[in-house]
Amino acid sequence: MKDDIVDLRSDTLSRPTPAMLQAMAQAETGDDCFGEDKTVHALEEHVAGLFGKEAALLMPTGTMSNQVALRVLVDRGNEVICDASHHINFFEAAQTADFSGVSLNPVQTHDGMLDVATIQSAIETRARWSHSYAVPRLVWHENTVNGRGGRVVPLATLQQVRDWTSQQGLATYIDGARVWNASVATGVGLAQYGQTATALSVCFAKGLGAPMGSALVGSRDVITQARRWRKWYGGGLHQSGVVAAAALYALRHHLPLLADDHENARHFALGLMDTGCVDVVVPETNIALFDISRLGIEPGRFVSMADWLGVKLLAWRGQVIRAVFCLNTTRKQTLNATTRIASLIERIAARGGVAGAAAAEGAATSWAGASTP
Repeated sequence: MKDDIVDLRSDTLSRPTPAMLQAMAQAETGDDCFGEDKTVHALEEHVAGLFGKEAALLMPTGTMSNQVALRVLVDRGNEVICDASHHINFFEAAQTADFSGVSLNPVQTHDGMLDVATIQSAIETRARWSHSYAVPRLVWHENTVNGRGGRVVPLATLQQVRDWTSQQGLATYIDGARVWNASVATGVGLAQYGQTATALSVCFAKGLGAPMGSALVGSRDVITQARRWRKWYGGGLHQSGVVAAAALYALRHHLPLLADDHENARHFALGLMDTGCVDVVVPETNIALFDISRLGIEPGRFVSMADWLGVKLLAWRGQVIRAVFCLNTTRKQTLNATTRIASLIERIAARGGVAGAAAAEGAATSWAGASTP
């Protein structure tokens, strides 16, 4: 079974291909802290061009891209409006308060997307009795919306928000860790997304297969300031051309392959839906979510049994389980994972709740040839 494990915990688990590793080995490098790494320059120019922006800056991680963007776009003591499910609130709220001294105003939406009416309401309902209170300075989008199963924010929504925020003197930002997926799924050009944001971040280390790296994209002034804060936060890179080469290779060769990830996620979701025993969201991109509330089993236990069957899943929020498809997930692996997890669900449901879980657990350990831990 170890040779047939299907790991669906995250697309950050995507790995460099042999051709990408060769590109990394052959990369021309120099010290980027001195501005002398030609491969980094090539990547930054390429990414800026894709989004129709003046400049881009290679970052070690997406979190650093986000945190540096906050230092550039928002003064300390002021406010960022985001959705409560966004990465910035769910995973980065502490860092945001610590590093940037910025207040988040997280709002609840049904789909993780901010429209003009929602933003207006968020501003109006946060009473401000004097100028000493936090003032909204930035509207924060996430595209795709991870916490909502990789939902794509419609271009029209982004455009409407950008038009409104421009009138109000607010900046807009897109946490675009999976904006590549949004573009491939909808056909919307990356430059069209770029036009809707003051700045945005992108990630190379998720479905694209690069070992690490992100980029912050924006105006020349934004990126000049960002370069200072990157160094401030310890993100100054030296011979980083090997990282940039992987990202360049991914952008030139792997972008169209994201469509396969979307199809695999859809096949998996529909396979589980056919059991009639779980609530499934049919994905728009590469993230499949399914709710196991009706099975009467704890998410952690379900994930453990799936692991014994050779399928690694992630217990997400509440009773929801997440499966993410990426470059290294083949169609054969997808079919195998779908069959195994659907069978597991049906076994649990057939005997009901805890009893069904125990029966399925026994079958799972027998199937995997392992004993219960």
